[in-house]
Amino acid sequence: MIRLHRFAVLTLAALLTLALSTTAFSQHVRNPLPVPDVEGFKTLKCDFHLHTVFSDGRVWPTVRVIEAYRQGLDVIALTDHDDYHPWAPHVSEDLMRPHELAKPMADELGIILIPGIEITKGEWHFNALFLEDRNVTKNLEKKEALIAAKKHGAFVFWNHPGWQRPERWFPEIDPLWDSQLFSGIELVNGKTVYDGIYQEMMDKNLAILSNTDWHMPATEGDIEGRAITLVFARTADPSGIREALEARRTAAWMGGEVWGSKEMLTGLWEGAVKVENSSGTVAAGGSYTLRLSNSSAFEFRIDAAAKPEWLSLRGSRLAAQSGMAVAARIAEEAPQGSHEIDLVFKITNFHTGPGENLVVNVPLRLVVE
Repeated sequence: MIRLHRFAVLTLAALLTLALSTTAFSQHVRNPLPVPDVEGFKTLKCDFHLHTVFSDGRVWPTVRVIEAYRQGLDVIALTDHDDYHPWAPHVSEDLMRPHELAKPMADELGIILIPGIEITKGEWHFNALFLEDRNVTKNLEKKEALIAAKKHGAFVFWNHPGWQRPERWFPEIDPLWDSQLFSGIELVNGKTVYDGIYQEMMDKNLAILSNTDWHMPATEGDIEGRAITLVFARTADPSGIREALEARRTAAWMGGEVWGSKEMLTGLWEGAVKVENSSGTVAAGGSYTLRLSNSSAFEFRIDAAAKPEWLSLRGSRLAAQSGMAVAARIAEEAPQGSHEIDLVFKITNFHTGPGENLVVNVPLRLVVE
């Protein structure tokens, strides 16, 4: 009976391994979630804030890998709390384990898994990425924990800055910032945007991050418009991701809205949107249809910011992986002849700063008869 029991246990373990291997992944269809690369950089879709049963999450580490694979992500970090382990009677408190358990599946599925933890000390939490020894901050006070994380080579960012107070830069944060103990901020956590910290983040040149902070299994509502950090990396590997984070080449994406630098957001627009007919002939008093195509998973909400007085345009929405026709009305008094026009569009859901939107030029050559 004992030998039969052991055989049954081994058989069950083998079946579980088979079920979780890529040979059994036909049911896990990957959403390609296309985003364009920016010249000189690979655009990686990342989530650097995820929890498992090794802190207060409700899923096994491999589940986070499967979710990332299915939802089109390239990079994740499992960031369980360093000093909060409600499931300790059932799982280890060793924070090396989540990464170790998830890594083989991540490798099989092509998901880059970054080592990480969440430093949980009082009301302000920080995530530490690229930390080889995830146990070094346990039982330390906040500043000492951050010092230990940085000493061990971590990239640290401030999580959900408006979690327990209205989002703003608190005086108590200054000593941590003055000591250069963190290098980024979650502008977006889950479905929440912390606009109140945006200007301070820009003034201090902190990396923009957008993460889910998921604890429960992902539902359809969670997946729709999930928070994603876009990383513009020279190489699609951990060292390339680390260099991009340190260089602040990141953007935040959540629910159809994108936040980032003018340079990178312009690159996303240029990589995603093509003008199908940039020249044509039109009669005065008539109309010209400008056709745009979008190969990406972004949507672009477009307002005309500048144009000739004799040409009128309406705001438009260029849906993800779709096309759009923009009707341009030509006034009766439009001057005849050939015109080289720079249409200036404001992309109202692409944010380059507090109250600022991405502005792009669309060249158009019209012959008015």
